[in-house]
Amino acid sequence: MAFGSGTITAAAGAVSDIFSGIATNTADTIKAQGLAAEGKEYTLAANLAEENKTYEETSTSLQQFQQQRELMMSMGKTQADVAGAGFENSGSAIDLLRESAQQGALQKEVIGQQGLIKEAGFEEQAQSYNIMAQTAQTASEETAAAGKQAAARREQELAEELRDGGGDRS
Repeated sequence: MAFGSGTITAAAGAVSDIFSGIATNTADTIKAQGLAAEGKEYTLAANLAEENKTYEETSTSLQQFQQQRELMMSMGKTQADVAGAGFENSGSAIDLLRESAQQGALQKEVIGQQGLIKEAGFEEQAQSYNIMAQTAQTASEETAAAGKQAAARREQELAEELRDGGGDRS
């Protein structure tokens, strides 16, 4: 193989291709790292949503307990008022107590259902974030693998060009 301007041009082109391959591989690596970081953030968000669900369960239980306590206090006051007025626990007094108990039971159920709705929302949010985390992790792995494959393919092409005499770069 003679040394001349064609050889220099071929060598310059090969060097350019090498740096281009390195740049592409580096870009894919950076993109893969970004996707992996994104996946970690989604995992963190999913964990927070799961914690929120637990907090909501506790909050709902406390609200139901408070409501039950208020009902018992109200019913006790009604019984004391009836007794203080000299009436017996019968007729209208019992109707009032029964209505208070029914209203209290209804309020307890409403609080419970609202809590379940919020809990389900947090659970769905956690599931969504987990799916996004898995997707980002898969994309990260595929991007990294594609970058390595492209770099290896380009390296093979360059080796073949150099073996074949530098190729035609005009």
